[in-house]
Amino acid sequence: MANKTKIREMARLLGIQVIADKKFDLKESENNLDYLQFVFEKELDARRRNSIAKIRKASNLPKLAFNSERLDEGIRYQVSNLLSCNWIEQSKNLLVVGECITGKTTVAAHLAEGAIDKGFKVFYLKLDEMLLVINNKDTLKKAKATFNKIRNIDLLVLDEFFYLDQSREDLALIYKTLMGINETTSIIFISNREPSDWIAGAEDKYTMQLLIQRAIASSDVVKL
Repeated sequence: MANKTKIREMARLLGIQVIADKKFDLKESENNLDYLQFVFEKELDARRRNSIAKIRKASNLPKLAFNSERLDEGIRYQVSNLLSCNWIEQSKNLLVVGECITGKTTVAAHLAEGAIDKGFKVFYLKLDEMLLVINNKDTLKKAKATFNKIRNIDLLVLDEFFYLDQSREDLALIYKTLMGINETTSIIFISNREPSDWIAGAEDKYTMQLLIQRAIASSDVVKL
């Protein structure tokens, strides 16, 4: 005769946590196939939620309160459509641009949270932090680990993008890095300046134009 304690122990050994952790009662009267499907559905749902929790913890996203009522109707509609994440599935990028204190990072973080809910791997960092990672990836373990992470995610949220003009050398590093990951990774660029201003202040206007053409020109734009 079946023993509930033994079943839970076997479930623990097999990693079927919904049974092992006593998250629901073991029923004895249901059809075997129906009950087996029920168990598998519960287990898959638990594993999905655990996976999403791990992705969220590793994302480095700032915890910001999003309030759609603060957006005008057009932007609210655009953000709602972007939550479908079709643009990520197509490896497209997104530019969130606007003046300071307009909620750019909050909107970007909200979209990134929506991507996490769909199972996409996300990572957030600021442009100056990315430059530190690039410059130290060959000498510091933490920088190398972060660099490897941004090469193996679905969505990179890059904040404070060209808030300040970059040197010719740093621009070359930024271009090389972003072009290297952008074939398989989508990027949300957050900036307080329009791309035309990036060109105007760039030492190397040719590289900046290439960057805009390849990463920005065909991107969706959320203008706050």
